Formats: sequence, C-alpha cells, structure tokens
Amino acid sequence: MDLWDEMQGTMDAALIKKIAIITMLIDHATLSFLEVARDASGQRLMYVIPHGELLDEIGRGIGRLAFPVFCFLLVEGFIHTRSRWKYLGRLLGFALVSAVPFYMLVFPESQKRHGDTLFTLATGFALIWCVDVLSRLLPTKWRPVCYEGLCPSGDSPMLRLPGWADFIAVRVILFLSGSAAAAYAACRLARWGGFDYSYGGVLCILILYLMYRVRSLSILAAWAWLTYYNHNELLAITGFMLIWCYNGKRGKQNKYFFYLFYPGHLLILYIIRKVIWGI
Repeated sequence: MDLWDEMQGTMDAALIKKIAIITMLIDHATLSFLEVARDASGQRLMYVIPHGELLDEIGRGIGRLAFPVFCFLLVEGFIHTRSRWKYLGRLLGFALVSAVPFYMLVFPESQKRHGDTLFTLATGFALIWCVDVLSRLLPTKWRPVCYEGLCPSGDSPMLRLPGWADFIAVRVILFLSGSAAAAYAACRLARWGGFDYSYGGVLCILILYLMYRVRSLSILAAWAWLTYYNHNELLAITGFMLIWCYNGKRGKQNKYFFYLFYPGHLLILYIIRKVIWGI
C-alpha cells in the first residue's frame, strides 16, 4: 500500500503519453508482423517462428497499456481545452487521415467496416460533452466534474427550466435519461462504424468522466468494465496504474505529435510488412 501511495502523482501527462505511444507501437508491430503477416504457405508467422505465440502474447499484452491512458488524457483534454470544437475537429480530422492506413495494417482482407482508435476517442469526446451539458441541470456539487474557478468557492448557474419542471427530482431524471440516450447513441455509432474497442471504449471514456472526482474509483470501475468487455483487457491494469501516477501537470509536449505519429506509424508498419511479406 505504501508503494501504491508513493506512485501517486509522480508523472506528468507528457511522460505518460510517451509511454503509451511506445506500447502502442509495440502492440501494432506485433499485430502486423506476427498475426497479419504470413509465410509462403499462408501460415501466420506467429505459428511459424520459434516461440511466435509467446512473443505475440507478450507484445499484445504490453499494448494493453495504451488505450486506458489515451481515454484518460482525452477526459483531461476535454476538461482543460480552450476550444472543445477545435479539439473534436482535430480528432475527427486525423481519424479520417488514419482510416486507410489503419485498415491496411490491421484488416487488409476484411470486407467489413472498421474505424481506427481516433474515431472511438472522438465519439467518447462527443458523448461526455453531451453529458457535461446535461450536468448543468444539476447543482454544482452533484456534477461529475467540478471546474476550476467554480468549486468549491462558488456554484455555476443551472440550466433554466419552466417553473412547473424546476424541481430537483425532475432535473435528476432529465440528466439520467438524457445521458443514457446519448450513451446509447454513441455506442450504436461505435458498433455501426466498427470502431476500435467499439462501445467498450466509448463507455470506458464515459466512466472516467463520470467518476473523475474520485480517481481510485474511476480506475477500478473503468478497468472492471474493459475487462468485462474483453477479458484480454485484464492486462490494461498497467495503463490504469499510469493514470494513478498522474500529477495533474501537462508537461512539455507538442499537441500535434500524437496526431501525426498515429497515422504515420501505421503507414510505415504497413509498408515494411508489404515489402517483406507482400501483404
């Protein structure tokens, strides 16, 4: 327990993001070169090379760290960004740029619809934005996120309702029903688009937002949900441990680096595989 307490607040967002990017690269390289690449007889390389299956498990296991970190940093970005429209625009723009290299790298032979991780993050961003607006139906102290300058010194105004509906019970019902409807629509979109992590990723972002004020609870709840959604995400605990280490500081980083790195590394990995194995 002492070690757990000592870990808290030891890393800024820049360092956490760098670690996540490295593990994402390992994950995608493992997927591309061991699971998708095939030898002359059509066998996946993970079944051909010595200890291939073990190497695949290790590489993909390491990669489970990345997604929870990106979800958490998305929530942080949502709360602290100066322009949510620009943030969402960047996510959607680079999601479109990454769509083709993602498809070629991960699903070169699939005929189904597939969307890259940035589509998942953009959908989650839009969802928590809707829930954030709806939360203005509630008193400040009841809202999922307490914005700097508003709490605890003062309350921000609640959304105005007609007199006949301006009761706290009505406000709570409107918040819960509206949030549930928004979550359902976001999950349906993620499933329809074949987004990476699908509705599991979208709801992970929502959980991290709704429980933002209590980080330990948000970590446990989001990890439990991801593990329920996909048992392989049990190893995502490494990513949630990094979230626990977050000290609330942005650190030195270029906000466009990840957006450029994401489609760039997908394309490079695809070209390498295409040149060597022809797929």
